[in-house]
Order: sequence, then C-alpha cells, then structure tokens
Amino acid sequence: MLMYGLWIVWTVGGNIAAAVCCLWAFWRGGTFERWGASILAVGWILTMIAKQPGMGPNAIIVGIDCAALLAFVVLALWSRRIWVFFAAACQLNAVFSHFAHHFTDFGIYSYATANGFWGGWALIFCLAAGVASYRRRYNRQLKAATAQAPTS
Repeated sequence: MLMYGLWIVWTVGGNIAAAVCCLWAFWRGGTFERWGASILAVGWILTMIAKQPGMGPNAIIVGIDCAALLAFVVLALWSRRIWVFFAAACQLNAVFSHFAHHFTDFGIYSYATANGFWGGWALIFCLAAGVASYRRRYNRQLKAATAQAPTS
C-alpha cells in the first residue's frame, strides 16, 4: 500500500509539476523557455497517450523520448543556454534508461525510477531553472533601463 501511495505521488505530482512549470514558462519565460516547455509538454502528452498500464517501455515511447532528445539537442545548439544543455543531458539519460531496461537485467522498478527521474523530474527542474534565470535577467535589464531613463 505504501509503494502504491509513493507511486501516485511520483506520477500525479510529476504531472502537476510539469503542467505548472510549462504554464509558467509560457507565461513568464523567454523564447527558449517556451520552446523547451513545448518540447516537454508535447513529449509528456504523447507519452501519456502511448503508455500501456503495467507494461514497460514500448517502441513508441522510446521514439518519443528520442525525438525529444533530438529537439533538446537542437535547442541547446541554437540557444546556448546552460539549462537547455542540462535538459538535453537529462533526456539522454532517460533514453539510456530505456535501452538499459531492454538489454540488461535493469528491473522494471529501477527503470521506472530512473526514467521518471531523468525524463520527468530532472527535466522539470531544468525548465524551472531556465525560467527563473530568464526572469532574473529580464528584471536586471528592466531595472537598468529604468535607471538610465531620463526623468523630467
């Protein structure tokens, strides 16, 4: 019963955190944060549609995660923002966890934990750090522009 409760907190909490973080990125983030939120949201929604309860990773989910990895790598090369490089690294770890599960004795609980952490919570944290960094930069620029504005 305890494990089921932890699983609910892990999955439902992750879904809520992803939704809140993506909404925050769309509302208060810059261009790159919005692109990152789009990649995260599309991947998250497609994964929820494609997953089969009680099953491990299937080829569709691995494909979704590989496409998200490619998108984060392209965004990292385009944006040069440190948070996007970390997001791409987290997504790479999530993709590796799929292959570790397929080709080794990596158990389903280990797979679910590794993939849920790297492909879920760590990506959410990277996006949140990116939005927070953008907001700090934006507020500094706004403050500097206000200080330089002529007063009548």
